[in-house]
Amino acid sequence: MAEEVLIIGLGLIGGSLGLALQGAPLVKGITGLDKSAEAVEQAIKMGAIDASPALHEAVAGADVIFLCSPMSAYPQILRDILPFVRPGTVITDVGSTKTKVAALFEGLPGEICGIGGHPMAGSETAGIQGADRYLFENALYILTPAEHASRTAVERLSRLIELTGAKVHVIDAALHDLITAQVSHVPHLAAAALVNVTRGERRAMMMAAGGFRDTTRVASGSPTLWQDIIFSNAHYISSELEKLINELERMRQAIRASNREEVLAWLEQARTIRAQIPAWQRGLVGSCSDIICIVPDEPGVIGKLGNILGSCQVNIVDLEILRIREGDGGTIRISVPDDEAAGRAVQALGEEHIKAWIK
Repeated sequence: MAEEVLIIGLGLIGGSLGLALQGAPLVKGITGLDKSAEAVEQAIKMGAIDASPALHEAVAGADVIFLCSPMSAYPQILRDILPFVRPGTVITDVGSTKTKVAALFEGLPGEICGIGGHPMAGSETAGIQGADRYLFENALYILTPAEHASRTAVERLSRLIELTGAKVHVIDAALHDLITAQVSHVPHLAAAALVNVTRGERRAMMMAAGGFRDTTRVASGSPTLWQDIIFSNAHYISSELEKLINELERMRQAIRASNREEVLAWLEQARTIRAQIPAWQRGLVGSCSDIICIVPDEPGVIGKLGNILGSCQVNIVDLEILRIREGDGGTIRISVPDDEAAGRAVQALGEEHIKAWIK
């Protein structure tokens, strides 16, 4: 059955969700609500939602409700909408932590199913202006239903989310929060700390090369949003921060003692673990195969690569310009679905005199 979808909060995630679901066979219509009239206007203009009716009308007509606002607003939103929610409606969210959301959803009336959700996708461009129809493509989308949650409701929501191109993975809320503390929340704090160590000193900024930019990229995220995330997962973040501090303290002592062997072993261990991460991956989704190619710096070269790979039926999953020397050339990374496709791509590029290899 086609679902009437309501999105509450028309920012980056809410807007992208609306764009991704528009026109899908299981979606009857999409309405949206936001406290910002400008966000609502932009969402309608770009086609992320069909309309933005009064709250009681939007809620009463919805089969699935996505909470895409800051998590701190959830309690008040639920108080506002519950009088109008129909029995059988699924309420879900897109917050980065799930334990507190699970507790909140436990208080919903029995005929309403609350299922925690977390799309492992984002962008440095916040707000509706950053919305992208393909934001969730191949991304991991976590669902954390309670033990007593309706299996039918979980399947309904999973089918809907899969229409965005995301890969649904169901896990326990507490396990989700522990893992995200390790691989997302603490790294964000570490990146912020690295930036703050420089104090923004002009010479440091001038000398900050690609490695520093890559390592600290996530520190560009919205401070208000991240404040909300941090305090919603304070227990696990505090525990994992302690582990990070211990690791750094261990290194400080080894460096002070000129213990080169311990430093080398520590770095080698990190390198070994890091190598286990697939070269191209979003969340826990299976990796792709990477091709590196050298191209001249000339107009239309990206289009030429696309045409060559298209001619041998190879789909480009991702593309990144690694380095470039203006007027000369550069190196480009192209991700393709698998090793077999990578082999065909390298052969086709070689036939066009473009040096390429599988990474």
